[in-house]
Amino acid sequence: MNRLPLEDVLAMCKQIGIFSSSCSIYGGMPGIFDYGPLGAEIKIHLRKAWWQAMVYDRDDVYGIEAALLTSPLLHEHSGFLGANYEEFGVFETRIKDENNNLSPCHLRVTTAQHSFANFDNVVEWTHPSLPFGIAQIGKAFRNEQQVTDFPVRMREFEQMELQYFVPTENTQEWHEFWLKQRLDWWEQQGINLQNLIVDDVVADELAHYSSKTYDIHYKQPNGDIFEIEGIADRGDFDCGSHSGSQDKLHLSSSVLPNNVSTALMAITQPGTETLIAPCAIEPAAGVDRGLMAVLFESFVRVDSSDGTSRVVLRIKPHLAPVKACLHIPNSNAILSIESASIIKHRLQRLAAGKIVIEIGGDKQKVTKYHDEVGTPFLITLEDSMLNDNIVIVRERDTGVTEHMPIEQFYIRFESIYS
Repeated sequence: MNRLPLEDVLAMCKQIGIFSSSCSIYGGMPGIFDYGPLGAEIKIHLRKAWWQAMVYDRDDVYGIEAALLTSPLLHEHSGFLGANYEEFGVFETRIKDENNNLSPCHLRVTTAQHSFANFDNVVEWTHPSLPFGIAQIGKAFRNEQQVTDFPVRMREFEQMELQYFVPTENTQEWHEFWLKQRLDWWEQQGINLQNLIVDDVVADELAHYSSKTYDIHYKQPNGDIFEIEGIADRGDFDCGSHSGSQDKLHLSSSVLPNNVSTALMAITQPGTETLIAPCAIEPAAGVDRGLMAVLFESFVRVDSSDGTSRVVLRIKPHLAPVKACLHIPNSNAILSIESASIIKHRLQRLAAGKIVIEIGGDKQKVTKYHDEVGTPFLITLEDSMLNDNIVIVRERDTGVTEHMPIEQFYIRFESIYS
């Protein structure tokens, strides 16, 4: 069993509708992509897996959803304007006021800055103590000059970012902690750790806000690499940059003076009454790039004992775009058709994902298609067996087919998706 070559993966993505160039009926838009029914489902499940790990499974992280439109002041004090303006490819637009006057506005270049801008709000609303985090998933925009023809280097992209706030003296241990956590998470999404490369970014290549960064790169089937996540020690740069009374904070980072912000991004240091601007450890992952890594990893060619082979998307079940297919070979099988709807709704509740019903169609073609789109289970319904509550279950990864009571299958299905 081998990963498919890059060109074959991209061909499969086009064939089954994972993604396409946006506005393709008008020639497409370079670096901007739309996702089809299968791609949209995988992205939804990837986001859910991240949110589960970063927010629901922890007691110290709070999720927010911030606006895409951004005040230029936020970008200015984040270091994305001035000399760096062209480098970061900021998209500009205008906002009307009540007098029809236009004022500058930007599309955000990261989700991070709105998380920092909401620091005071989150502290007021949740009353956290250090360490704690602010998590966010959302779109960002950069007018990149060089883009790829699949969703890696893009002009509109989606990020999954955590800003984890810690005391200055604990930054190193939390930086290492989050590196391990994120590698473990990618492995849980089906990524072979041998295909991940951790790069300790050298000092002269660090972003302006970072004192130390680990970049996690994914190795494509052709050997090329792309970054799927960066884990940065941002120090107190951001809390200091966006605070209006910086002289009260004893900052270690060099920041622009800020006479505009109404915030004092500080919190009481544990065990003292001293206000400090906490340091931020930032695990920042790409949804689109994560999707491509999962696809490159999961599309494989499986050889059979009879000398044939089949293409299978061996994606983790929790990420699978279709959780199960109920196939009714006989379009006149009344009992099977009636039962399929009941079975579908029960499976859908167990899996919190898409279950499809296919009536008629050649069994081999149905099987081939659902292998290629990564459906973990193909359940065949026949009236003669349903009288005894028996279904025929085929597992994607093994290709093994077995007859079993439907209640037994429910138990197996729930054990995988619970």
